[in-house]
Amino acid sequence: MRRFTKLFLLSSVVLLSYFTSVSSIHAAPPPANDVKVQINEQLVTFPDAQPFLDSNHLLQIPVRTLSQKLNYEINWEHKEQSINITIAKSGHTVSFTTGTSIATTNGNPLILDSAPQLINGTTYVPLRDLADAFGIRLQWDAQNHIAILNQDGKYHAPSWYAPSYKVIDGTATAYTGSSAENGGYAGKDFFGNPLAVGSISVDPNIIPLGSKVYIEGYNYDGLPSGGLYATATDTGTAVKGNKIDIYVSDNAIKAAQFGIQQVKIYILNN
Repeated sequence: MRRFTKLFLLSSVVLLSYFTSVSSIHAAPPPANDVKVQINEQLVTFPDAQPFLDSNHLLQIPVRTLSQKLNYEINWEHKEQSINITIAKSGHTVSFTTGTSIATTNGNPLILDSAPQLINGTTYVPLRDLADAFGIRLQWDAQNHIAILNQDGKYHAPSWYAPSYKVIDGTATAYTGSSAENGGYAGKDFFGNPLAVGSISVDPNIIPLGSKVYIEGYNYDGLPSGGLYATATDTGTAVKGNKIDIYVSDNAIKAAQFGIQQVKIYILNN
């Protein structure tokens, strides 16, 4: 679609940037496995295998790393296709077996919320079950996506704070680099730079030019599947409100097949 004259728009953006607004503001949801673990005031670093959410939406953690951080003793016993893990601290012993939802604590059976797992040579146990077995209070900080183990019995603030992102529920179309769609500037964005996958056209009232964004919800085989990191580098006469135009390196006929799609847009730099 045609672009306004670049010089005219540049002066307009300066004036309009004071009136920026978005449909809603939330904390951006984390990727499925982007969950952190904290012991008292110390954030735990997992050097290799990382915690993950299992099919029951419970946090599984690499048991060796966490046991070392908690100063627990840990022993292993291979049993055919499973591993028996015994963790001990101050005379208190808990035994887990991978693939089994029953553990023992000081010899007494303990029903687990989810079975420990053995994946690529790493043994994972459900964090909540481990905490409960040793009587450790577990906090969940939903805003920052941190599970906090209060081993010392005190409550602790998160040691890492997730940034807040502006989130827009909007629509998207696609455009190409043809001069007819760029105000006579073939293959150039608002700033005169070459258009590339990751360039988008925006309404500067909503998304300021230069903003880094993440877009999800579209379906188009000329763009990365799942989501696209992009930069607001262009504007357009038909791009108004909560709408974006995504550059695609295809011809106009294929770009038109994109149609109008509902998308979610995360503005990454407020």
